Amino acid sequence: MEDLVSFAIAAVGEHPAVDRVEFAGSRSRGTHEELSDWDFAVTTSDFAAVARDMPALVAPLAPLGEQWEPMGHFPVYQVLLRGPTKVEYLFLDHSQEAAPPVTPGPATLRAVDNHFWDWIWWIATNASIGRDDLVAEHLRQLHENLLRPMGVEAVPENIEGTINGFLMRRNEFEQAYDMSVPRALETEVRNGIRRILKARCLIDPQPAPVPTLGS
Repeated sequence: MEDLVSFAIAAVGEHPAVDRVEFAGSRSRGTHEELSDWDFAVTTSDFAAVARDMPALVAPLAPLGEQWEPMGHFPVYQVLLRGPTKVEYLFLDHSQEAAPPVTPGPATLRAVDNHFWDWIWWIATNASIGRDDLVAEHLRQLHENLLRPMGVEAVPENIEGTINGFLMRRNEFEQAYDMSVPRALETEVRNGIRRILKARCLIDPQPAPVPTLGS
């Protein structure tokens, strides 16, 4: 995946306010797992200018989803590519406060959808290496920050239950707001999660139906 490293560095490194983009994290150290993120530490002379331009800078990577991580202690621009493959640009010289949960609405539903699939994919990659402690912890956090504001009161017991609860409420919001969020990110992540859970013998080999209204 040397091409991805070079491409990801070049995509952001061309910005005039970027001083350096450095391959970082477990993959740079050779201590990564198969599904680990691809991390890049970015140093800037004008963070605001780079932050404003990140969507355009990463466009050549053809992301299915992208967002500023809302809950971290420093700014991270997260990009999900086909695979799924997750790329993160870390701005370690800066700090931020965690954002409060977002109320779903016509202007926010797509961002909520993107955040959900990014987070549930990260949870699934930890399930793939047996980190059941992290899986349980982050399923609770995901519920508190995403599912509860959507009206899902009970904490789902597992990844599949979390996905089903999210889809039910998201579909209801889409109907209520007469809108639809793109499905490419959902499809890619659900297929990836299905491979992970099947490998761990945690699901039936038959595809699970997508929850629909009234089902």
